Amino acid sequence: MKRIKSLIAIFFIIVLVFSGTGCITSKGSLFDEVLSADSDISSEEEDAEEEEEITGLTIKTNPSNADVYINNSYAGESPVTELLDSGNYKISVKLEGYYSTSEWVNYSEGENISLNINLEPIIGYLNISVSPVEAEISTGWDDLYEGINELQIGSHIVQAELFGYEKWEGQVTIHEEKTTPLKIKMKPSVFDISNIFLSRQAFNPANPAGLGESKINFDVNTYGQGDLKIYSDQGKQILKQNFPYFDTWDQSFVWDGKDNYGQLVPDGNYRVVISGKDTDGMNPAKKETYITIDSSLIIRIRTTLNGTSGTMFCPSPDTLPPGSFQASVNTFGHIEGENYRFPFTANARIIPDKNLEITGQAGIVILPETSESYYFSVSAKSVIFNTKISDLSWYLKGAYQNNHETDSQTNFTGMSAGLPISVSLLPVTLVLTPEIILSPFRVTYEGTSYNSGFYYWGYGRAALIFDIGSAMLGFSTAMRITPYNLTINDYNPISAGVELNYLIPGTGIFITGTVSGEFGSSKYYINAGGGIGLIN
Repeated sequence: MKRIKSLIAIFFIIVLVFSGTGCITSKGSLFDEVLSADSDISSEEEDAEEEEEITGLTIKTNPSNADVYINNSYAGESPVTELLDSGNYKISVKLEGYYSTSEWVNYSEGENISLNINLEPIIGYLNISVSPVEAEISTGWDDLYEGINELQIGSHIVQAELFGYEKWEGQVTIHEEKTTPLKIKMKPSVFDISNIFLSRQAFNPANPAGLGESKINFDVNTYGQGDLKIYSDQGKQILKQNFPYFDTWDQSFVWDGKDNYGQLVPDGNYRVVISGKDTDGMNPAKKETYITIDSSLIIRIRTTLNGTSGTMFCPSPDTLPPGSFQASVNTFGHIEGENYRFPFTANARIIPDKNLEITGQAGIVILPETSESYYFSVSAKSVIFNTKISDLSWYLKGAYQNNHETDSQTNFTGMSAGLPISVSLLPVTLVLTPEIILSPFRVTYEGTSYNSGFYYWGYGRAALIFDIGSAMLGFSTAMRITPYNLTINDYNPISAGVELNYLIPGTGIFITGTVSGEFGSSKYYINAGGGIGLIN
């Protein structure tokens, strides 16, 4: 384990070194061509945005949705923008529960003026007496206390809570500059157990770093004691956990799939029984639920930077099990003198159906002295078959990027279909993925024009993945294959990358480091970056 942690630390140091030495991690003008293509598109959009600049008088209020009047004529609810002739205008604002206010504005036709008005609430008072005095009192928005409290006029729902007592709730009306009395007397609770919730209804104890366990949550409403027992399908008790003293609402127990003797239990359905009583041994309560141990539910971190889960440049056939999800944010880039290019990407994997995984991606590219380029994609992936050593899936992907020329992430605008297949000899997995794409645009690093219409080409993708405990190390590559160009050259570069994902034990949070690049016959450039994500 120490050796693995040392290797992880060395990898992230390498990522930092590449990030800080962009000027020596390129050769030729390939990076300049990519940057130029992005900048041209971004500049055109920036010019269009400047032409759409709106003029007029904009009136904003805090809070919003106030009634706005201009020279005593109703203009609508804030925020409001009006095109006016030159002149002096009286702006009046009204909102229930706030003092009305007015301001004068001198406006010249064609100007763009923003007027921000803060409204002052109308105040009254609430005098509270409560038993027991330790109760927590609030309106849901504001905390209240025994004695005099200042509140905005109008109706309010007041709540009082204290462990060991029934929740109290009532409605009061507050009037301007007047004091309203409120007396709260809470009733002791009768012991009960409620709100059983499992963090995982089914889980695989072999999954790493907290993903191979389930947290059993439940609530009690007063002081007492109890226990949690787990039974097999045959009714045999395999585990017992005592709770010697309940002194707060929230209770929990984390089950790692082991019995009383520390042995992993076999796959199957298990009954969870939670029992308890109050401190006097009275008012017994019991609740039950079921939990499943399933060794086929394998959760692995997979990068989604090319629009489908897998590695940076090669989708893999595996999907998350039902009930799981993955979300992450990533950035990587290249710095060369005063030029730089940094894509920022948000990604998510969800499982709407047992054999269907949906991956979504959206991002922007930060460029020098221009507005940002952007991109997004959505893909659907489903398993065709899986065995202990081999998996096969299909996926469909739709992608769009407003730079229609280069293809740095091999996630070009168009509709794609692929068939990832893998062979696994744990912890090593080899993945090969043929993909075909149909697009209204064409990849062109040389900046030449092309005829309008639809274009198609293929991607040859490959990856080598190492799943070692809490870490995933991946090597991947991709190249475009067209009927007219089967070679790697400066205008059809190959993409390749190495990545490391590390799951922080017990948190579900993982960190990512990446080093990647595009490589032609005489030109190349290298990116470095990282990210953070959550998997469950």
